[in-house]
Amino acid sequence: MTKIKICGITRLQDALEASRAGADALGFNFSSISPRMIDPEVAKEIIKKLPPFIQSAGIFVDHSPADINAICRFCRLDIAQLHHEHYSAKDARSITNAKVIKVYRPQEGFTVEEVLEFAKESGINTFLFDAYQAKMPGGTGQSINATLASRIFNELESSCFAILAGGLNNSNVGDAIRSTHPYAVDTASGVERVPGIKDPVKIKAFISAVGESRD
Repeated sequence: MTKIKICGITRLQDALEASRAGADALGFNFSSISPRMIDPEVAKEIIKKLPPFIQSAGIFVDHSPADINAICRFCRLDIAQLHHEHYSAKDARSITNAKVIKVYRPQEGFTVEEVLEFAKESGINTFLFDAYQAKMPGGTGQSINATLASRIFNELESSCFAILAGGLNNSNVGDAIRSTHPYAVDTASGVERVPGIKDPVKIKAFISAVGESRD
């Protein structure tokens, strides 16, 4: 069963809509350069009102491990998503208040050995693969090259939990799942009206498309 994460939540109504539609996790972006940035106080209030069994993930780009721990504790986040190349295995081990997902933005020539080495050094078993775009750590609406994504996910196989992100929407997520067989899929722009404001019709269509790909 492919898990679903709806990222870039900024409003309670969007969080509840995604939860009711069948999302497994919601992402809250704390990056100062993101158009979906949310203040920890606002995120905390939304997370308090989530139904049971919905996971909350914090997206971090420009925070220190100490700050990440503090925000995770304050907001009661379940997951810390490290969305920048500068985060090391040591940084990942330093985060103790949430499970950690390390993000990669692979380009041609990327090898899974880098992922496996990071997993060995950090103890992390979950990785997210997003499209690369200079000066934009995520939420670009761009997709990973399909051949590259298929190679990465096939080579990783059962060695870790691999999440696919990058330009996913209801029209392409089914093919992406059938090509890569990810543990989960992650979307932000694919279910939005404008950055940070979700569209309930698009949310339902995305989750329905994921469900159809499971058959």
